[in-house]
Amino acid sequence: MLAINADNSPQTIIFEGDMTPAKTAALRQLAIHILFQHRRDATDSEILISTLVHEERHPDLIEFKSESVQIGSEKDAPPGTVRHLLRKILPYAPWKSNARVVIFQNAAGIKDEAETALLKTLEEPPLLHYFFLSVQTAEVLKETIRSRAVVSHFATPVNEHALPSEPWRRFYFLAGAHDFESDYPEAAEKIIAELRAALDTMSYSTADFVALEKLLYTLPRSLLEKETLNVQSRALKFALLPFLAAMRDRATQGIIPPLSPIVLSRIPIDKAVRAAHLMQHYLRQLDVRIFGNRPLNFHAVFYSFFFRFIETWQ
Repeated sequence: MLAINADNSPQTIIFEGDMTPAKTAALRQLAIHILFQHRRDATDSEILISTLVHEERHPDLIEFKSESVQIGSEKDAPPGTVRHLLRKILPYAPWKSNARVVIFQNAAGIKDEAETALLKTLEEPPLLHYFFLSVQTAEVLKETIRSRAVVSHFATPVNEHALPSEPWRRFYFLAGAHDFESDYPEAAEKIIAELRAALDTMSYSTADFVALEKLLYTLPRSLLEKETLNVQSRALKFALLPFLAAMRDRATQGIIPPLSPIVLSRIPIDKAVRAAHLMQHYLRQLDVRIFGNRPLNFHAVFYSFFFRFIETWQ
């Protein structure tokens, strides 16, 4: 992210990394720099352009902020849809700048038809048109999109003096998941409390099946059952992250400092590596539409992972 600026920015970029407010702000700031550099009126200050962007009044910044991006109706596509972008905005020249920036703050939510409709534009973007696609990982996008873009990883800068002293809080801060704590503090507190309590009594065998099922699936979902699938997915990731980090710690024991608040020294290293691979695949699956446009089937995704994972846990 730090290497990309208004002078060298590619026209189509996939920004990987945790979906945090800092990342959202960073993409807007890059857009501000680009719009300022290409401003039509030399008297326009960067402060003016920044103000227009933050007040959502700059005509040359198009931002998709919703969880899903639809293609829109054929006859009269409303604002916020891909057809409106392609038919009502892109054919016309930018107004206040010679450049235009389009940001998809959750590009994983671009639906199949909308994704297909964007391909030609992303492959051959108009002059001085920039497309920023923000995702957790580029793998949630189709290869046809990835092949048309530069992939950049965004990491939120960490101030060591701001690190929490409590191990669990510090872990989630370093793992980039503290935004979930901020957005859903009660659910996060409940998940952490249940993790602490359960880990003291686990036998690290198949006897832990029910407890792990509760910790990694039923509890996170039930705490946020009235929220969207995207929020429930974040809760599932929040519960699993300490285990993933613990497997990493086991595989690198004595080489690099531990990260996780969980210590899994009983698990053989080869099984820890296998378990980490399964977890990473599971986390990726939570972000993709494995059944086309239908909602993500959490049951299928979780249990396809869990029945394999429990074998490595023994």
